[in-house]
Amino acid sequence: MRHLIAAAVLGAACTAVHAGDITLYTRAHLGGPAITLHEAVPDLDLQGFNDKTASVVVQKGTWEVCAEKHYKGKCLVLAEGEYPELKGFVNMISSVREVDPKRARPAK
Repeated sequence: MRHLIAAAVLGAACTAVHAGDITLYTRAHLGGPAITLHEAVPDLDLQGFNDKTASVVVQKGTWEVCAEKHYKGKCLVLAEGEYPELKGFVNMISSVREVDPKRARPAK
């Protein structure tokens, strides 16, 4: 029984490592319809948000946004903060996932 409880606690701790939030907006300067995500989405088409993002707010965590589904193609890593304009990346985001900030290089 003790091992079962320890495994449950350890499992909960592992899933809590990445518990961030990111909001994608359809217009620059955080305008228009938005979607807030709490977990990886390999295909934003399923949420009706493929190639529709013009600005982003990362409330918590470090996130990678990619131009192609399944985290392929051109990608940007975004640390916590507001990104009112995604120069060179407007209406290109097709997949999103939280990444380990120690291994990621945030966008400039």
